[in-house]
Order: sequence, then structure tokens, then C-alpha cells
Amino acid sequence: MKRIWIVTELFYPEETSTAYILTKIAQRLTEKYDVHIICGPKTYDKNSLVAENSKSQLLNSNIIIQRVSDTKLDKNKLLSRIIRFIILSWKLSYTLWKNLESNDSILIVTNPAPLLLIISLIKRIRKNKLYVLVHDVFPENTIPANIITSSDSLLYKILKKVFDFAYRQADTLIVLGRDMKEVMKKKLGANKRNTDIQIIENWAETDYIMPNKTKNLDMFLANPKIDVQYAGNIGRVQGLINFLHIIKSIENPCLRFSFWGEGACKQEMMKYVEEKKIHNVYFFKGYTRNEQSSVLNNCDIAIVLLAKGMYGLGVPSKSYNIMAAGKPILFIGDTNSEIALEIKDNKIGFCFESEDSKGICSFFQNLGEQKLSLLSEMGKRARCLAEEKYSAQKILDKFMQVI
Repeated sequence: MKRIWIVTELFYPEETSTAYILTKIAQRLTEKYDVHIICGPKTYDKNSLVAENSKSQLLNSNIIIQRVSDTKLDKNKLLSRIIRFIILSWKLSYTLWKNLESNDSILIVTNPAPLLLIISLIKRIRKNKLYVLVHDVFPENTIPANIITSSDSLLYKILKKVFDFAYRQADTLIVLGRDMKEVMKKKLGANKRNTDIQIIENWAETDYIMPNKTKNLDMFLANPKIDVQYAGNIGRVQGLINFLHIIKSIENPCLRFSFWGEGACKQEMMKYVEEKKIHNVYFFKGYTRNEQSSVLNNCDIAIVLLAKGMYGLGVPSKSYNIMAAGKPILFIGDTNSEIALEIKDNKIGFCFESEDSKGICSFFQNLGEQKLSLLSEMGKRARCLAEEKYSAQKILDKFMQVI
């Protein structure tokens, strides 16, 4: 049996999105490969570890894990994070270099970004087969995140040239959607004939996340309403502050908005809601993977946001679990992006451009009890789509075919 090395910052027992996805992929690849993992140390953040009673995954005993040490730099400071990523990427890559044999294959994900640069050089020298799972497109994603302010800057142009070269070293790029494939084709340029690009979407946890008509919110918040939910990272890239400005202007007593999760913008959002006396907005703490089904069922419609400038740079993976929960999606972002196309093609929700504040406001103003049957039908179609197209089994089958 051939050997494959999966090189990643995070892996089991982490349950952050990247770690969880790579762990599931590794489990499945044991049917085809001797799977070896090179990763960072286990986290001390208990919220991101597999719960003891979790049914979602137990690690296959055939998977061999080698862990490298991490630095003690402050992860919340940008410069410290960059230095940490460089050091960690070097340690991961050096461990791979020492153990790599001529017939081995390599699978990496695009985060942390320096890892792609070093592994691409190893590929260039050692000629092993390299698969890159593209979750983030660097350096393009630094612009909407305001890490680099302009694509005309010298720093950006240098980074783009270097990273475009790194992407071109891969034998196969695995992207999350049609929009991302389009972006990667442009990055590859004249080399696109030598690097294969395959679309493999994220999957929906259809075995663990089930539709439930009972909303726990109704049990402790008075006057049952139409619940509009955002669940996930409450960060700056999501454009949530602008979304609150829209909520403030809505005069519809039927609506109740809930935000579930943690992130850099949460305190600012809570302060804004308090100062503006917005009485139909509620905030809740972050949640574990085991709590996803319960959380996602606390709404009638779920919000997915893709910030301006993020076209083709990422696909919100939570969209698929929203489908699994049987909830329609209100997508706000580029309406030609992957999730927007799925919503329109399958009639499982509504789509608005980020700049269309009037359209979004009008939608909410007219969202009343008369729309509940429509939302329910959309939710049923979403669940069917999750089962028929995005189950873990179907998506992991694609990985088995490609890798």
C-alpha cells in the first residue's frame, strides 16, 4: 500500500473546521493508503477538542501521527502570528523532508500560508505527488481582511508572484466551488494544463444534524417570532456590523435576530445593539460540534454572509450544515458565488448583493407569518439537497477518486 503524508497545523482531537475535515479525509484514505500525519501539538482550548461523548468521529488506529512543537508567541497579535506560522510551517516541512520517500504522496491545506510555500519547494526538488486542498486563497484574501490595504502595493505584488508559483507546483488543486475554480485558473495562468483543478465541496453532517421543528428559543424568550439566525465566527470579514445597521432600520415586530458564536466583532456588535436600543437582537455563546444540530434548529431562516471582495476566495462551509438542518438560507454576498448559485438553482433560499441594503431591508420588512409555509418548503428542499448531493459519504467518495 502506498503512503500519503497529510501535513497540517491542526488535526484530531481538534474539532475546528480544518482539523475536522482533514481528520475525516484521513480516516477514509486509510482504505487506499498508509496514512501518516505531521501536525502541530494538541490545543489547550477545551472548546475545540472532541467531546468525550462525541459520536462524530473516533480516530482510526491505522493513522500514524507525528506532532511538532509550537511556539509560545501571542496568537492575537498580527506580527507574532506571522512569525509563529513561519516557524511552525518550517517545523512541519522539515519533518516531512526527513521522512519522505520517492513514492509517497503529500496532501496539505492552504493554511497556514507559509506551509504552501515550503511544501511546494519540497515538491519541486523531490518530485512527489502533491495535492493541495484550497480553503483560503492567499494573498488575495488579505485584501478583504484589511491585512494588506491595496492590490497595487509592492508587498502584495511580491506575495502574489511567489504564491502563484507555489500553487503551480501542485499536481492537483482541490477547490470548494465553481467560483474558486475560476480564481485558481487565473492564478495558474499558462501552467493550467499541468495542474489539475478538481471541485470537491464541503459536506453536510446529515447523520448528526437533523431537522427539528421545535425551537429552544421559544422556551425562554417571550412571544414566539420568525427567527433569523447567524451562527459561526463573528469576525470582521463577515461584514456583520453593516448587517446590524440594516437591522436597526427594520420595523417588523415579527422578527427576532440571534447571533451564535464568538469573534473579534462580538463586543462591538453587542455595544451597538445596546446603544441603539435594538430590542429584537440576541447574542449567544459559541457552541461545540455536538451542539450544532440544536443551535441550527433555533431559526426559521439562517444567514450566510460573504464579504465584499471574497468572491472565489472561500466558501462558507456552514451552509451545508444549514441545509442538513432543513433551513432556508438568506445569502448576502456576491450572487455569482458557489453558495448563491446553489440557492438559486435549487430554490432553497434568497440571495442579495452586499451593497443591496434597500433590497435586504425590504425583504425583512415583508417577512411575516404568511411566509412561514414558503420557508418550510425551502427548508425541505435544502435537506433533500444535503442528503442527495452533500452527504459525507458522497463527498468523501470524491476524495477517494481524486487522491
